[in-house]
Amino acid sequence: MSQEKEQEFAELEAFVAFYATAIVGIDPANPIHPSIQLRGIAAQVGKPKALVGLRQAVNDCLEWVEEASPEEISALDSALKSKGIVTFTELLVRKSRKYRAVLKRGRIRNDTEYYIVDTAASDLSIAMPENERRQLDSRLAGYRA
Repeated sequence: MSQEKEQEFAELEAFVAFYATAIVGIDPANPIHPSIQLRGIAAQVGKPKALVGLRQAVNDCLEWVEEASPEEISALDSALKSKGIVTFTELLVRKSRKYRAVLKRGRIRNDTEYYIVDTAASDLSIAMPENERRQLDSRLAGYRA
C-alpha cells in the first residue's frame, strides 16, 4: 500500500476508534470494538481491502452528524483535535454533500451548514484552494446578514 493510503488508513482508523468509544460507548477492549475488528479484517483480506470498508465506516459515522447540533459537533471536533485525530468537520468538508451543496447553491440554509462552512473556512489546517476559502467567507457573510 502506498504511503498516502497508509496515512489515510491510520487517520481513519483513529477516527472510527474514537467514534466507537466516545459516541457509541464501546469499550476499546471489547472484541466488537472496530479497532479490534479492523485488525482482524486487515490480517484476513489485506489493508487495501480493509481500507475500503474503513472508508464506509467513516461515512456511516458521518451520517450521525446529520442529527447532531453544531455545539455537539464543535465539542467533538475539539476532543478529536486535542488527540491529534482528524475532526468530524474536516471529514465532512472532504465528503459532505452539504458542504459541496453550499458551494454550488451559493448560500447557507441553516445553522448546521453554517457551522460546517465556518469551521472549514477558518481552519487553515484543512487544505483547500484560496479561492474556495474566499467563496466560503462570502457565503458566511451572506448568512449572517
